[in-house]
Amino acid sequence: MFRFRLAIAIAVSFCFVLFLGIALYWGSNQVARYFQRSQTAYEAFDHYERLSQEAYRHFKQRMDRLMTTAPTAEAGVESSKHRLYEAMQALRNTAVKTTDVESHSNDGTPQAAELERVAHFTAFLDASEYRFDEVERLRQQGQIEKAVQALSKFSEEEIDGRFQPLIDAAISAEREKAGKAKQELEDLVTHSRWVAILASLLAALFSLTSGILLLRGVRKPIEALMKGTDEIASGNLDHRIDLDTRDEFAYLASHFNQMAEELKVQQDKLREGRAVLEKRVAERTFELNRLNEELKSMDIARREFLADISHELRTPITVIRGEAEVTLRGQEREAEEYKDALQRIVELSMQLGKYVNDLMFLARTETANLQFEWDSVDLSELVTSVVEDFQVMAEEKSISVALDASAGPVRVRGDKQRLRQVLFILGDNACRYSNPGGCITVALRVDGNEASFSLTDQGIGIPAEDLERIFKRHFRSQNALHAREDGTGLGLPMAKSILKAHGGRISVTSAENSGSTFTVTLPLLSVEPYHNAIHQK
Repeated sequence: MFRFRLAIAIAVSFCFVLFLGIALYWGSNQVARYFQRSQTAYEAFDHYERLSQEAYRHFKQRMDRLMTTAPTAEAGVESSKHRLYEAMQALRNTAVKTTDVESHSNDGTPQAAELERVAHFTAFLDASEYRFDEVERLRQQGQIEKAVQALSKFSEEEIDGRFQPLIDAAISAEREKAGKAKQELEDLVTHSRWVAILASLLAALFSLTSGILLLRGVRKPIEALMKGTDEIASGNLDHRIDLDTRDEFAYLASHFNQMAEELKVQQDKLREGRAVLEKRVAERTFELNRLNEELKSMDIARREFLADISHELRTPITVIRGEAEVTLRGQEREAEEYKDALQRIVELSMQLGKYVNDLMFLARTETANLQFEWDSVDLSELVTSVVEDFQVMAEEKSISVALDASAGPVRVRGDKQRLRQVLFILGDNACRYSNPGGCITVALRVDGNEASFSLTDQGIGIPAEDLERIFKRHFRSQNALHAREDGTGLGLPMAKSILKAHGGRISVTSAENSGSTFTVTLPLLSVEPYHNAIHQK
């Protein structure tokens, strides 16, 4: 649309320029024509005056020759006649040229009168020559008086009566014609000047109006486009250029908005990609930190393991070395003494081996390297079997052991030997820290999807402040240390680690000098998972 308006403005401006060019061309032609007409009129005017002068001069020469018989008069007549005919010929040429020039614009009537006037002059001059020849013949015949009368009559009637008015009328006509041509030329110049002024004013008015209209039509779209580019350059991709026109600027604004939309989509994709990348980096960083923490934990566990080994092995090794040195320093000892010393060394070596096995077991549970032999375990059968072993251990301190369990099987998924180890740890502690004549009660229950067995003794109990610490390695409460010097403090941590690997848990309730109750909870094994486990094996 804007191109159409601009094309109209250019076309109209071109028409104005073309009109001015045509007007100037026409005006210059008209000026040249009127100037030529004026020049021709003045030339004709001069030719008529010359004709008048030459005609009178020739008439005078002819009269002088008739009055005198001097030989020089004949030469003057011929000379004046020659000039007279030259003037006549020049006048005739001017009349013909005037006729040719003005015949293109007028109807030719004034030009015909001009040619007729020239013809009258020519006829008059021819007739005057004839009359002068008649007078000359009368004079040669000696009829001087008649010749003079005829000459006088010719001078009065023809020259003064016809030629002089005719030449005056011709000169007056040419003068009028020259004045008219001059006036027409001035009128044409005046008209041309006004036409040029009006055309210039119209062109200036049109240029000013069209320029204002085009500027008003261009200013608003350009300002909108400039504002849009500034907004996009500042990062505001939600900005859109709103133009309600139907011209090229609206088309440009539409493509500009489309470009901004595509940039926004690309920017959103880049932002999403960066967010995903940052998330992945955070996940990898978290994973690295977790692995680093695990490595630190493993390193700490390794150091603690080495410290435990150093701490736990130092005393037995010292004792073994002491027993050996004392035995070797003795002289002539009995074989029974050597046998007792070796027996103590064997017992200490077995105790030392147990320490090493327990520490290795805890180290493996903390590093997830502990191996289990998973199977379906009848917890009721296992508890009954272990309780029989408890009764053997409890007989030494006259402690009775009671079992409270259902007759049906209670199956759990687990390692039978490890679960037996848990029961032995709890039973051994109960026997070790129970007073003689006490009672140990073992109960097995099923509650929903879980099975639990508890072991209750009437021993020294656990102080309330130590209940949270008894599952830490090497921890022993003060009353336990006073009651039994032996003990490593590794049993309960081992039991907790085994049950954790089975998906179970262990808890304790106790009162000092009143006894303790340890409760172990394990998830029951359903029939379907059990068969699946059997098939997988």
